[in-house]
Amino acid sequence: MKHAIAAAGEIASRLVEARDHDEPALAWLVEAARELSFVEFDVPEEADADGWLFQYGPVSWLPEPTFVVSVVRQLEVVDADGEHESYVQVQLEVRYDVDDDLAAVGPHSQWWFPGGGTSFDEWLDDVSRAAVWAGLESRSPRDRVAVEDAV
Repeated sequence: MKHAIAAAGEIASRLVEARDHDEPALAWLVEAARELSFVEFDVPEEADADGWLFQYGPVSWLPEPTFVVSVVRQLEVVDADGEHESYVQVQLEVRYDVDDDLAAVGPHSQWWFPGGGTSFDEWLDDVSRAAVWAGLESRSPRDRVAVEDAV
């Protein structure tokens, strides 16, 4: 059954709430993304209508300085005529207090779309091997959340 895109944020939030927040951050994020990948949404049949983004870096939109590691699912929203209207992005985030070491890491982003020659599982394996995780292993996340945005 395909779910309405409008339900994506709620579905992701339920997945996040059900996961063990004592689990190591890497495993938590990768497995939450894997679980979300099993949910089908009512998107157009085009390859770029349902994509994924792995990103990390210092952010300035939160009240305190924060370093965020996230896996984002981007879903295309179309109007009644099937024309592109917008995207909904559901972000699975692990948030850390930022310090000089994390600030120096800088931003990174890596997209994945179906049909690009790499399977989702292979891409997710690459995410789990990203160098950023070595610098985060000994740190405790401040928060683990699901966030929905329209872009």
